[in-house]
Amino acid sequence: MAHLNSLANLQHEGRPLKRGSAKKHRRLSVTDEGWQGCVELSQELGISVSEIIESLGRGEFILSRPLKKANM
Repeated sequence: MAHLNSLANLQHEGRPLKRGSAKKHRRLSVTDEGWQGCVELSQELGISVSEIIESLGRGEFILSRPLKKANM
């Protein structure tokens, strides 16, 4: 399930662009578990999954590896 603002963020009729340029549809493949984790993070942060990806690509979020993961 996408964040409520995801589709609204693609349509900019009469309002300023948040990032200075219009978003475009992209295709992304991800497992159900990976998507669910993104949705949960989206809900926790209060932003859409697409905004999380946008922020990662712009270097506004920093990723770090877990110290240890059991199933790796």
